[in-house]
Amino acid sequence: MKRLSRTRASSPIPRLDTDSAILAVLVAAMASSGHVESEEGARAGNIVRSMRRFRNKSTVTVRRKIERVSSLIKTSGVSPVIDAAAGVVPARLRPAVFAVVADVLLVDGRFERSEQRFLGRLATSLGLDADEAQDITDVMRVKNSA
Repeated sequence: MKRLSRTRASSPIPRLDTDSAILAVLVAAMASSGHVESEEGARAGNIVRSMRRFRNKSTVTVRRKIERVSSLIKTSGVSPVIDAAAGVVPARLRPAVFAVVADVLLVDGRFERSEQRFLGRLATSLGLDADEAQDITDVMRVKNSA
């Protein structure tokens, strides 16, 4: 179990591209409980590889982006990075990004309290209304109950 820092720093967040923003949200989600379970990491890797936007990118390119956003989260904190990333994710992708995050966090079949708080904050940052966020989490719960 790998521990991640949730500290805040005052340094400005560099502009993220869309791919990095999506990966930053995913990495931050896994850090929301203060640790990354190996199952979460494995699920996240599978999901990233299955996403259309990452299919044609090399593993090295994706890994570098993940390392960059992980470092950014460690130095700047989860909240500032989420705010920066949410502003970059195109509106049409925001529900999908939220669904991917919920899917990864449900790897153990439930949301921890810290993960629920993270999802609520993420929904707000992404501009999703509460009903839409709840619908997405409900579907992910059904998907992960099989």
